[in-house]
Amino acid sequence: MQRAIKTGWSFFWRIALLVAVSGGAVIWWMNRDTSWDASTAFVAPGSVREPRVGVVIVAIAQPAKFDVAFWRNATKKILDKVVPWPINEFARRDIGVVLVDPARAYAPSEFAPTRLADIAGREVDAQGVPWMEHYRRHEVLWVGANKSIPNDTGYFLHYEGKQGMPTVAAKTAAKARYIYYAPLRDGYLPHGDQTRALARDTLALLQTRYPQIVATGFASVFDPAEKEAAVRRVLDAGADVVVLGSGQPIYSDFEELRGSFSEIYKFVGRWRGEHGNKPVRIAVAPWMATEAGFDTLWLDHFAATVPPATAPGQTAMGIVSLHGLPVSLAGKDSWSKRWPIVAARLKPRMAAILKQKGYTTARVEVGSEAFADVVEDPRDELLSVNELYREARAKRYALAIALPIEFLAENTDTLFAHQALFFNGIGGYRTYAPPPRDTDWAKPYVRRLRDGATTVIYAGAPGGAVQPRASIVLADAIGRVFPLVTPGAAR
Repeated sequence: MQRAIKTGWSFFWRIALLVAVSGGAVIWWMNRDTSWDASTAFVAPGSVREPRVGVVIVAIAQPAKFDVAFWRNATKKILDKVVPWPINEFARRDIGVVLVDPARAYAPSEFAPTRLADIAGREVDAQGVPWMEHYRRHEVLWVGANKSIPNDTGYFLHYEGKQGMPTVAAKTAAKARYIYYAPLRDGYLPHGDQTRALARDTLALLQTRYPQIVATGFASVFDPAEKEAAVRRVLDAGADVVVLGSGQPIYSDFEELRGSFSEIYKFVGRWRGEHGNKPVRIAVAPWMATEAGFDTLWLDHFAATVPPATAPGQTAMGIVSLHGLPVSLAGKDSWSKRWPIVAARLKPRMAAILKQKGYTTARVEVGSEAFADVVEDPRDELLSVNELYREARAKRYALAIALPIEFLAENTDTLFAHQALFFNGIGGYRTYAPPPRDTDWAKPYVRRLRDGATTVIYAGAPGGAVQPRASIVLADAIGRVFPLVTPGAAR
């Protein structure tokens, strides 16, 4: 009997080990990254010599007015690229219609609504029945805030209906519509228009400088159809090489090299299959922040925003603030090797500007705007802008000012999501506070708060005021792949 028990246990542990190993192998296999790595297509300066060239620029371009498709596609990318299998399969479920009380869109705790609207802004269902009637029938549930998401909000769910998309995507869209876009004047966000203007002017400059460019295209990173259309535009025009660039200042694997550029590679392959496998080369241009003009653009903005010292002996802290990546990605994404190069160039020049403004002591640090809070970074592996602001207050610095070098135009992150993180705990700020209704998006939107003895400033994106300069910088970066510059072109 004892021998049988031992034999049974031995068999059980062998099977358990086999299942564990097999299960781990399946999870690894399902989560492996099979996307094309665009870093293999970086080219040496001046090496694009083909007589017929196409240029495609991608960028995050948040729509000027709320558009549910953008948020659905953005959520899909997160589920595909960040959330591991099989968890992402559960997250893709459609378990009901997401509803919000527009008067209390930011409400982490349950309450009795007075109105309910869906992500399309309708207060009735497809049959004309008011959502509030469904609530009175007890067909609507409250879903509390997700504790793993900082500053998350709860929502109402009509569980007998279907949204037509993952519920998590609908929740994201509801947050965007009712918390981000709704308080903006005319519901207008400048990011998409200013980003597209950046790309448009960049491409026009490149075509002026390099006559070998036969066609160009732009695509939002969350719009596969726009990417494919851009690819087809340049290849149908006869391009033998496609040069890729980005409106994001610093390339990352997540956004470009294994993201949008990888998707463009797929569309190039599809086009080639339809055209007798015609040879087409892909060349990845340098990123915008490699250019000296990028530094100058931001340093000019910094100098214009820093207030002069008001007394002798004052200390100021400058902060190079980064959008950042989650801890799980930051260590392995090649973005982590690029941003320190840019920060190292900016830090001494920012310190010099602070001293020119009369501050006796000047410190410049680097902080993350997102992913570094206590919820997403419980072990405090990343230094956040909020931590630097709080340190400045504790040490009674006169000034702490952050410069968001990864954002050229104001978007929902800079205006709401990140602001809620780095202003957390600072008097005078309330979560998701919107900009003033009369904000002029052609100028930098600068936020100033007083935290004890410290003036806290978020310099904001430089916005439309510098868009023409930014286009020259991006054109310079992309243009480095070509052997010649048109005589007289700015460099």
